[in-house]
Amino acid sequence: MQRLRAGEVLAVTQLAGPSPRVLAYVLLTGSAAPVVLRLATDASDLVADLRDRQESFLTQAMALVLVLGTIALLAPSRGEATPGSPPVALVAYEEAMERLRARDQETSRRHQKERSRMEGELRDKEPFVRAGELTVGVVHEIRNGLGTIVGYARLVQSAGGAAAEDARAILEECQTLETVVRRFMEFVKDDALHPATFDLVRMLSRVVARESRGRTGPEMVLPRAEAGSIEADEDVLERAFENLVRNARDAAGPAGHVWIEVERGGGSAVVTIADDGPGMPAAVRDSLRPFFTTKSGGLGLGLPFAFKIVRQHGGELTLGDRQPRGLIVRVRLPLARSGSPPEVTDGNGRAAPDGVTGDTSIGVKPTS
Repeated sequence: MQRLRAGEVLAVTQLAGPSPRVLAYVLLTGSAAPVVLRLATDASDLVADLRDRQESFLTQAMALVLVLGTIALLAPSRGEATPGSPPVALVAYEEAMERLRARDQETSRRHQKERSRMEGELRDKEPFVRAGELTVGVVHEIRNGLGTIVGYARLVQSAGGAAAEDARAILEECQTLETVVRRFMEFVKDDALHPATFDLVRMLSRVVARESRGRTGPEMVLPRAEAGSIEADEDVLERAFENLVRNARDAAGPAGHVWIEVERGGGSAVVTIADDGPGMPAAVRDSLRPFFTTKSGGLGLGLPFAFKIVRQHGGELTLGDRQPRGLIVRVRLPLARSGSPPEVTDGNGRAAPDGVTGDTSIGVKPTS
């Protein structure tokens, strides 16, 4: 108070506690009773700067101790340097600086690796952004035109005559175009899931029946299995398995085969879809991205769309080679949802399943 009455302004720091502050005190004497005014401001930046200075001081101190220790170990017993050799202190200093330089280089390599990883993730997300921007306009314009075309084609088809067959072909092409638009919408949308309990094998049976009726293709085998019920969004998962089964049928060809197996165990249901087609080289599996496809006229969205849905359900989707030829797609789904989906990773390190080599994960990190 004596210093305040003398006209001084007192400033102190309060660094202890969860909210460090800088406090300033000044005495106001304009009224009948003197008033002490206290001003406070956050000192988080000051604490952070102090911490950085302390860490820098400790690093320099450790380097100095290392230099002094090296000098003590390497110094001659009589304190005399060997003629023609550099000073011992200089050698120790250079060794210490070399260690520090090597540590800095290792840190820089780690930072560069992390930067490359983040840049790769941004590149992977660019197609999603483009798809979202395009879909808004495409869906509105094309669907309006499709509605008009379908209406006129049905009128022509109902009239009969020679043009009825042409009208049927027009309707089929319109349905194909509608499917393309719908797949874009499904891929870019991020709808909330509506989980419910349903029979997994019954849902797969519907997919097999629908794909068999809708187009010619290879024989599909779905053995009778008792996988029981799972808790998931049935409608969304059904669309994912439609894409996987359709890809397997396209790969196998008319003379090929597609096998679908369902297993249950360890709190998960595992659906395996295998075909005897040409398979997929490891280099191609590593290059899978949205809009990347090896099929003529394909969109490259079927497998990424299925992966997205499986990930939203907290599951994993893996690809592997089938022996002697073909591809195996394995989908592992939790029987019951519990919390948020696991973190997405580039691989899961699981051993390849029986009959599968080079198993590559494009799913999520497995949980114990």
